[in-house]
Amino acid sequence: MIKLLIGGSPCTYWSIAQKNNRETEPSGMGWELFKNYLIAKEKFNPDYFLYENNKSAAQAIKDEIKKQFGVWDGTFLTKDTGARYIEINSALVSAQNRYRIYCHNCGDVKQPEDRHIYFRDIFNPNNHKWRAIGKWVYAPFFKNSDKRKIDVLRTFNAEKSYTVTTKKGHPQHYILNEDKSMYTNLTINECEALQTLPINYTQGVPESERYKAVGNGWTAEVIIHILNGALKDMPKDEKIVVLSMYDGIGTGRYCLDKMGFTNVEYHAYEIDKYAMKIAKSNYPDIIQHGDAFQVRDNKWTI
Repeated sequence: MIKLLIGGSPCTYWSIAQKNNRETEPSGMGWELFKNYLIAKEKFNPDYFLYENNKSAAQAIKDEIKKQFGVWDGTFLTKDTGARYIEINSALVSAQNRYRIYCHNCGDVKQPEDRHIYFRDIFNPNNHKWRAIGKWVYAPFFKNSDKRKIDVLRTFNAEKSYTVTTKKGHPQHYILNEDKSMYTNLTINECEALQTLPINYTQGVPESERYKAVGNGWTAEVIIHILNGALKDMPKDEKIVVLSMYDGIGTGRYCLDKMGFTNVEYHAYEIDKYAMKIAKSNYPDIIQHGDAFQVRDNKWTI
């Protein structure tokens, strides 16, 4: 039996997109959320672990995360712990730019090979309803509805999309035609494809919740790449007991399924009801436990 701990504490408090009261030191609610993962790691005592977060977190936070895991990245701390730190852009395995940090003990994992997947591979302009550009398009996002800001948006023939976000109406979801006179939005199926998830993986909940779920999730193929560092030679019927902290939509369960593992016991901590519904609709065998702060209970166990 193999015990695997996965997860990524919510980056809301650390992300550079957080304009007000962004946490830049290892303290505050963002750090408390991360500590839940550390507590789970100590109590669960996994054979392998994988932790993910946003690369835009302040350097002081990333350095302290490394210390807490005992990471060696070629220059940092000691190699004896087996823990590693790596930064990966999802663009290597998908059609979106998405920069994330990963701490793990899955071996000496290198950067994924570039699969040369481009935005045009997942976007068909003929399937979209195009609208003429108007000032109202910019008003919610750009000061004074400055039309020059259109230059920051992508045309549909761009090589890579921006990072998938949690809101359909976010400017990073706007796509322009070639002469930038018309616009459309990414569909939820395109967002799923950008995260290397199956089409309609998030169906069954309101559309706004589908965008939120995908934007908060993992790029599946990056997770598979890292986990393969530890599991690629393991028999596919080996029992794997998984503890997933901040599980989201069960992407970790999907990854293990795609890797071919057939004997997975999957325990998940998640409180978003729509994310939980998506995860359970795809994998009814997921065991949901609720709030991640429960790992602090003295009697907590899996």
